[in-house]
Amino acid sequence: MFTSVTLPDGRPLGLFTTHPTTKPKGMLMVLHEAFGVTPHIQRVCAQYSAAGYVCAAPALLMPSTGKTHGVVLPQNKAGLDDARRLILSTPREDLYAMLRATAAWGEGQNLPVAAVGYCWGGSCAYVAGVVVPNLKASICYYGGQLAQLCAEAQPACPTLVHLATADRYIPLIETTAAFAAHHASATVHIYDADHGFNRDDGKTFNPAAAALAFTCSLDLLNKAVS
Repeated sequence: MFTSVTLPDGRPLGLFTTHPTTKPKGMLMVLHEAFGVTPHIQRVCAQYSAAGYVCAAPALLMPSTGKTHGVVLPQNKAGLDDARRLILSTPREDLYAMLRATAAWGEGQNLPVAAVGYCWGGSCAYVAGVVVPNLKASICYYGGQLAQLCAEAQPACPTLVHLATADRYIPLIETTAAFAAHHASATVHIYDADHGFNRDDGKTFNPAAAALAFTCSLDLLNKAVS
């Protein structure tokens, strides 16, 4: 289902939310890829809710589109080109406000809050670990800005990073070196897979890598919120 929260400047931010059938362990911010809150991201929310978490996927393209629930872009070159333009036009201050407002929605339910993100959302999850107070964990799937971000500032919370050997968008050696130099306490897992290996409707979906990464992510979450 969709709901919304209000940013400090009064703009509404859409959240796609899912809920467990049992008492929740915590709230997980699910931060989307470049294409928006796609059906895949909605399935990720359902997957984590089945494991006991309230999930909220904020429409991070809202500021650059002016639409409360952002947009869902086609998963092709044209869609990726549009996504890059929209992402570049999203001010950092707006991103910080969206992350904090989403976390506050979970905290308002007296739940510990963590973040997981994919592609652009993987970078956003790392940012959340820095700018969201009391975040319990930051889980980052193949975020393109991770090398730069971890050199700038590091989350205080447990951090798990999933990278892929065949990722043509993310320089693996540069990224792992940046973590070794600036955030050695982060756990970095490397999979024999390609960029987007978790996206189950994409050409590079790798079921084995996705299953292993989910297991590792869920293990961290369960420890972090206990």
